[in-house]
Amino acid sequence: MPRPPGVAAQNLPQPATAATGEEEFTLDVINISLPVTVIDRQGRFIPNLGQSDFEVFENKRRQPIIAFQRRDGLPLNVAILMDTSTSVRYRLAFEREAITEFLSKLLDNRRDQASFVTFDDEPRIRSGFTNDFQQLARVVNSVTTANGRTALYDTIKKVCLEHMPLASTRRRAILLVTDGGDTASSTTLDEAIAIAQRAEVTIYAISTKGGGVFRIEGNPYFNMDDRNLKRLCKETGGDVFFPSDTKQTKRAFDLAKDYLRNQYFLVYEPNENRNTKHFREIEVRIPKHRDARVLTRRGYFPGALATEVK
Repeated sequence: MPRPPGVAAQNLPQPATAATGEEEFTLDVINISLPVTVIDRQGRFIPNLGQSDFEVFENKRRQPIIAFQRRDGLPLNVAILMDTSTSVRYRLAFEREAITEFLSKLLDNRRDQASFVTFDDEPRIRSGFTNDFQQLARVVNSVTTANGRTALYDTIKKVCLEHMPLASTRRRAILLVTDGGDTASSTTLDEAIAIAQRAEVTIYAISTKGGGVFRIEGNPYFNMDDRNLKRLCKETGGDVFFPSDTKQTKRAFDLAKDYLRNQYFLVYEPNENRNTKHFREIEVRIPKHRDARVLTRRGYFPGALATEVK
């Protein structure tokens, strides 16, 4: 897709290198893209905002917005990650049904694409990005067993580094369907978050273990796995849902779809030296809606971006 008017990709002379655990990967810095969801105090999406309504700050310094797109004006690539470890074996059938219904609604136009990944001890990419609902439904319904441990963070790493670069757009998201516990990864939570931020991937999650769609931290059911899942989503610009029954689970899938369909897309080019390994904090403000809840990624490590605006 052509670059929006006035957006010029400017590569640094030397690519930046970002470290992740014991591995390193190198990516060119071009500009910073931000999918942004804006919700009012009643939980409703705030529509019809324009570029002038937004302010973007990096490390507390205001940045010029060089491209803007309203809501779902850009194509979307969503990787659905389904937990198939032993801990979810009794919910597997319902997960298949809910994911299939989600896909049928997500792919009701020809612009958006989805892929399907399962994970237990290791991730398995079952289908690449496609808008063919029937193909994806067949793949989802072919998953009939759940065994092994849960390599959640290893799966995030693999999908972000190896699978998401195949996406056709920079509007990229992961939808996790899991109980949130990681029992097998060599990748840490911090590393998984950093990798997703570098890859410009927003993560949403639907917990499969129950306890209330909008569970609060004071609830005794909100344990460390829940907190980690919440942090994984929040710091990448997404959200997590904790349905307690099948009806609420279907509602959570609908909410996830609505979040994805009600995003604004901002692009800015940092106006200061990025030759540093330090984390750069991002804040998006909407002065006319100061009470609004703004969902976007918390920041990035320089050396993050290797694609132009598509």
